[in-house]
Amino acid sequence: MPSLPVVRSLLLALAPLLALLSAPAAMAACLEQIVTVQEALKKRQPPPQKPPSQEQSIAAQVDRQPTPGSLAAAGLSGPETGAWGALNQAINLQAAGDEAGCLKMLGEARRLGGID
Repeated sequence: MPSLPVVRSLLLALAPLLALLSAPAAMAACLEQIVTVQEALKKRQPPPQKPPSQEQSIAAQVDRQPTPGSLAAAGLSGPETGAWGALNQAINLQAAGDEAGCLKMLGEARRLGGID
């Protein structure tokens, strides 16, 4: 039977490996929840409208970008607000590997979307 210091050093050496093995499972859990919340939001609230495609001049492409005010004047809203915005942030956090942040933003998306 190995001595206590040998066992301790072996466990310390294996700790990073165990953390890596458990990370994909946690990220999959967040990803699965993202899909669930997205489907629930689609049933409760339509996704934000996207501006219609139109031809643009080169000057318009270079000089002018849509602003929150111009989107509001056109009756459109950006995805950065409300339940859809929180879901978008959760997706970005999940892609970055931030499980805690992803779950927090999913909770916010549920709250804002009125999902139980």
